[in-house]
Amino acid sequence: MTAENNTDKISGIEITPTDVEAILDLVRTAGIVQNYINDETARGIARLMSTVLKITNTIMSTDLVDVMERGLQDPALDKALLQPPKIGIGGLLKQTQDEDFQKGMGIMIELIKALGRATKDG
Repeated sequence: MTAENNTDKISGIEITPTDVEAILDLVRTAGIVQNYINDETARGIARLMSTVLKITNTIMSTDLVDVMERGLQDPALDKALLQPPKIGIGGLLKQTQDEDFQKGMGIMIELIKALGRATKDG
């Protein structure tokens, strides 16, 4: 007997044994989730989601996302990811003359300083 011969028709929808097994898997998963979720777990998930949404909102209210997106789409970055350049101390010092490097380092330093200032407030 093939799966085609073993299908049932309910409201014009053919349900195969594979479909029935998938539905049973969903019901079993719902049971596991129901047994796992309690008040403490729900509060923990809510706190986590609240924090994630606060961070997301903060990041979205700055230009950081746009700058990061443009930086990650830079073809030079793609090339460097495929063939990473080897840079020593001398190469690092040479990079300090590059304007893009200077701007990137400036942003990173300001980010680090802001994180340091935030530890005093929190």
